[in-house]
Amino acid sequence: MGIINDTPHRRGSGLRTVGACLALVGLLAGCDSLLEVDANTQTVPAEELNNPTSLQARLIGAQADFYFAADMAIVYGGLFTDELIDATGFETVDQRRVTPDNGAVGATDEAPEGIDGLWTPMQRAAAVTDVLQEDILAGNYPNQIPSPTTSQQLADISLLAGYTKLMLADLFCTTAFGGDGPEYTSDETYGLAIDELTQAVDATSASAAVRNAALVGRARAKLQLGDEAGALADARQVPPDFQFIADVYSSNSQKEENDLWNMMFDSQRFSVGPDYRNATVPGTDTPDPRLETRLDPGNGVGSDGFTPLWQPLKYQSATSPIRLASGDEAQYIVAELVGGQEAVDIINDVRARRGITETFSSSDEDEILSMIFQERAHGLFLEGQRMADLERYLEVYGVNLFPTGPGYGDQTCMPLPNAERDNNPGI
Repeated sequence: MGIINDTPHRRGSGLRTVGACLALVGLLAGCDSLLEVDANTQTVPAEELNNPTSLQARLIGAQADFYFAADMAIVYGGLFTDELIDATGFETVDQRRVTPDNGAVGATDEAPEGIDGLWTPMQRAAAVTDVLQEDILAGNYPNQIPSPTTSQQLADISLLAGYTKLMLADLFCTTAFGGDGPEYTSDETYGLAIDELTQAVDATSASAAVRNAALVGRARAKLQLGDEAGALADARQVPPDFQFIADVYSSNSQKEENDLWNMMFDSQRFSVGPDYRNATVPGTDTPDPRLETRLDPGNGVGSDGFTPLWQPLKYQSATSPIRLASGDEAQYIVAELVGGQEAVDIINDVRARRGITETFSSSDEDEILSMIFQERAHGLFLEGQRMADLERYLEVYGVNLFPTGPGYGDQTCMPLPNAERDNNPGI
């Protein structure tokens, strides 16, 4: 495929001035559980979607659909940026020249190994969470949920719905939902995510874990929209040591596996980008424990037969959990917006919580901001934030950190797939 020169970029490039409890999900005993359900082996059957007696099955299905979609979002965002490189020979995503008819991004379904069809699992997650949310608010579960608008169940499903839209806004130039809806800009999609996450924040019966995760996601969306005051207010409410970890994976079946592990260890499709291979703590010569990697001990190359296969020890098994939200991310948002000595202190505090003793010191605002960029890259590696970060750096600060090279395009987001545009009468 040729380089696409007319694919829309995310937004305008005007600069703006910078003003700048451990909670586990799923199976960890003794901690808040996201949906308080067991892992699922398949998505909820279609006939269960409108069955008012099937709340438990629908919660299980929503969780399974969401985390499969989240895996895909993290991988594709990492591949589009500098976190991952392609090891299959199919380089259009890796080289930022995605066409609307791209089979991997917009396929009508995902392949058994879980790489095809980014758009489909994302849309499935959006549909399942939206319909369940509507049924809860309509009072269709009076026995299980007597107070829908304040319930833990509404908070749980709104969190998933919000993060689904947040990830779609990060990845795609425009979006659409429901098969018959309008085409939304990324900014409008961030607004939809904020609405969903606000429902989770405002539900008085929500667990502290869900509320904090929703605050992190809402702060992230507001940051992307340029609402610095709102982002700062949300981020400051999150405890610095908070972590929302998705420990929902199982080796019982391929559907239940952590797909990041599958695609980098089992299927050998993607390799860790050069800048993240056993890198050092920024500004030091000390190995960074957040970026431990290894060269595949087998034949050392990916499925294309020649790309060196570097694997992240962060996800070294089929059951490795994924961190969906954290106090680290909230603190980085605060640091980016306030700068100065508070930002320096935040960098050092986050390092200390991750076992890093080396400290950073500076009074130069440009140097501090550059360090925040590096720390976010290391501290949030393969957690799904990188694509939005690079878009923001380019738009707000005029700093282009997207990978470039011979044959690369200049896209900063992926176009709406033809699979959606051709089948959605509302577009």
